[in-house]
Amino acid sequence: MILTTTTAKSGKINLYTDGEYRFSVPAEVWFANAYRDGDVIEEEELAALQTAADSVFAYENALRLLSMRAHSEKELTDKLKRKYKSAAAKQAVEKCRELGLIDDEKFAVMLADELVRRKHYAPKRVENELISRGIDRHIAQSAAQTLDIDEKISIIDIIDKLCPQDTVPDAKTKKRIINRLLRLGYAPHEVFDTVENLGWNEEDTE
Repeated sequence: MILTTTTAKSGKINLYTDGEYRFSVPAEVWFANAYRDGDVIEEEELAALQTAADSVFAYENALRLLSMRAHSEKELTDKLKRKYKSAAAKQAVEKCRELGLIDDEKFAVMLADELVRRKHYAPKRVENELISRGIDRHIAQSAAQTLDIDEKISIIDIIDKLCPQDTVPDAKTKKRIINRLLRLGYAPHEVFDTVENLGWNEEDTE
């Protein structure tokens, strides 16, 4: 196959074989190899060029994603795999880790704090959320344990936001509030004990 190229406005090099477009590579990948326009190239050699290009593109994409927000290692890998082959995605993530751009332990602590502040999650819900994002279970548990939360106070604060102070909700509203607290990860005994201490007995809520 005869290899020819054109240069895109973005600076990428478009590769063609026998006049048919195949794929694009970063300029640094093209100029680092020994091929030139008009050379004969085999499929295996072309595949090697594409692999090198994918590694660069995956890394550039990883940097772009990390510039928008922090990611866990698994989260970043999964996103890159949607566009690139597994090997290229893993190489890009490995490079980011070596440069200190991703750190699951720091990410877990940061996200745990954010989930408490923004979504009012209980530590158990925080732990489960971290695990669902690909954080190792032990790292997730450690991050959740570092949270300085008094669950009883948090439950009361959430109730105050959901129900006007000094009012007794009807049975439907009471059930909705309790279910909300349970979904946030607060222990059932803490939720029901707090509700009972508020004086929300069955007679009041009927």
